[in-house]
Parts: sequence; C-alpha cells; structure tokens
Amino acid sequence: MDWSGAAASSAASRAIWCAVVEDGRLVSLESGRDRAQTISHLIELTFVEPETLVGLDFSFSAPGWFLVQMGFRSAGELWRWAERSAQLNPQFVRALDPPFWGPGIRSRPELDGDPLRETERQIARPGVRPSSFFQLSGPGSVGAQSLYGMSGLLSLCDAGVSIWPFDPPRLPCVVEAYPRMYAHDLMPGGTSLAGRHLRIALCERFAEAFGAWADLCIENQDACDAAIIAIALDRADDPIAQLERTRDLWDPLEGAIAVFEVV
Repeated sequence: MDWSGAAASSAASRAIWCAVVEDGRLVSLESGRDRAQTISHLIELTFVEPETLVGLDFSFSAPGWFLVQMGFRSAGELWRWAERSAQLNPQFVRALDPPFWGPGIRSRPELDGDPLRETERQIARPGVRPSSFFQLSGPGSVGAQSLYGMSGLLSLCDAGVSIWPFDPPRLPCVVEAYPRMYAHDLMPGGTSLAGRHLRIALCERFAEAFGAWADLCIENQDACDAAIIAIALDRADDPIAQLERTRDLWDPLEGAIAVFEVV
C-alpha cells in the first residue's frame, strides 16, 4: 500500500508550512495559508486521498492534572475551551493566568504538577527536549500554537478524520508530530548535529525524498520541519498498526506524540 503523508508545521509567530509526500517523495512544500486555511487544505487532501496520515506540529492536549483542575473530562473539552476563548478574544493566550507563562508575559510560576506530559518525558533525549504546554512564548515554546491550533482538531473531527490517540486509528488519521524527534530518528547516530548542519545531513541522506525542495529546507527551519514530518510519516512501517499497538499505553486525557519505527 502506498501512503501519503501530509504535514503542517504550525507556530504562533512563524509561517505555517504544509508538506505532502507521495510514493516516498515530496510533491508539495508550501506556506502562505493561515491556520483555518491550512486545516481546510488538509481536509481537502483527505477527501482526495482518504489513505492519508497527517502530522501536526503542536500539542494536542495538556498535562492531565491541569485538565482535571479545569474540570475537563476529555481533551476535546480543552479544544472547545480554546476555540471559544479565541472567538471571544483572538489574543486570549496573552491574558491567560498561571500556570501559563513566557518571556514578555510573566516569569515561570510554581506549578501544581509536572509541566510536561508523560509522552514528552518519554521521548526526551539528547537533541530532543520538548517544552511545556504552559510556555506561551520564547525559544522552543509550544503553548500558543497549541491553543490556537486546537480548533483545527475540532474541524478535522467534523470532517471524519481520526485524531490519534483519542480515536481508534484509521485513515485518514491525524497525529501529534514532533519534527526534531523525527529528524533524529531518521539520522541514527546523528544526535550531535543540530540546526543547519542537521538539515544538510538530512537533505543529503534523503536526497530523493527532498528532491527540488532540498535547498529550501536547508535554509528554512520551518519548511524543513514540515518536510521531515511528512517524510517520517511516509517512511513509517505500517503506521496504523503501530498506532493501534501503542494507543492504550497513553493517558486518554494527555494524548501522545506519535512515535514510529521508520524504514
């Protein structure tokens, strides 16, 4: 079976890039859409090719203790809260109270629990250091793009796309992706590489997959992140079976970053 991998690298203050891989090669790598347009584009891709695995580069949930503290019974309730908050105030993330924090917002407060989810603790290793959902700004922050991206998960659900691990894995399926982890998984032994050096090594090793977009990916980290997600998903060995085997290992409130054995 041929797999298509679509990826969106989404950040609050950066361009949103979308990459598509078919038959082992990038066939599209582009930016210019806002969040809503990117989600609409991904939904269109799943209509054209239902056997599509989509990776989105933001957290699909928060530490479980925070959801319990907020009275949320599921990650979906967190998504709906984020969507309503954005509708009331498009800049709502900067008005959030602790435990949210970030440079230009407030210093990191004392937290009532672990700032990381179990999935983030599990994947951490040299070169792969996930940041906390509660960090809204600053280098490596993920909180703002996650909160803004969650309404897109609701739209994907409405379109009939499975959101792993909250839904049973079936195509089309969306997973939480972490490009830095995938980059190191695709470059075993390359944990000492970072930044442009890592991008060059990836483009040289997977020259056929990157194709005409290699130079762009070497120079643009965000474009490379989207490409790496799509390439890693495409190279995953029977990804739906892998997702099925690991789904029950994760907290149903916190969700999980999708980890694959790649070929």
